[in-house]
Amino acid sequence: MSPRTRMLAGFLTANIAIVAVAALILLNRPEQPPQIQGVLLPQARELPPFSLLDHHDQAFTNANLKGRWHLLSYGFTTCPDICPTTLAQLTTVSRELQEQGLTDLEVLFYSVDHRRDTVAQMASYVPFFDPSFVGLTHLDDADNPHLPFEQGLGIVAQLVPIIAPDVDPADNEYEVNHGVTLFLINPEGALQAIFQPDRGPLGTHTFNPDTVLRDYLAIRGYLG
Repeated sequence: MSPRTRMLAGFLTANIAIVAVAALILLNRPEQPPQIQGVLLPQARELPPFSLLDHHDQAFTNANLKGRWHLLSYGFTTCPDICPTTLAQLTTVSRELQEQGLTDLEVLFYSVDHRRDTVAQMASYVPFFDPSFVGLTHLDDADNPHLPFEQGLGIVAQLVPIIAPDVDPADNEYEVNHGVTLFLINPEGALQAIFQPDRGPLGTHTFNPDTVLRDYLAIRGYLG
């Protein structure tokens, strides 16, 4: 074989190797993350240790989040519109998943008004929407073991005292303001995604069950 032939053969071999490596890289390139109505966290956020009470008056901690997916809504039981509407929409999501044979998603509802939303109140409210839903609240405690849960997820809520001529300040009356988001917690007990609602023309916030279902399934598929 002449030097020129050997040189051409070398170039050909090198080019074939480059093409093979490029093809291997393309074939093994991670799939692009799904586009969802909200935020998918590239690295799931671990939640710090917390302690709550479920509507069965049982302790609910980080350990209860392990082994299955959880979708959490938050608010308060005397909410006149947003909270019950969201829970009704999540009932539809849960039913659709069950019809598809997917039973490893648990819906949680966390109260940001624990003084009114006692265990008994949660027990009469949350199962009304779906017996499988779990209500979460907490007791007054100087150590505030619920705060890591709220802070770890980024729950936004505020109790605003009512100041009005016909309201006695001694009655400690207040209104509850809170954000409107859904938190998706993965089977390792870490925050994986935050779902944002649709905004109506009058400033209303609602979750389209089809959108929530689509985004949840897309995340499951992406993460395998």
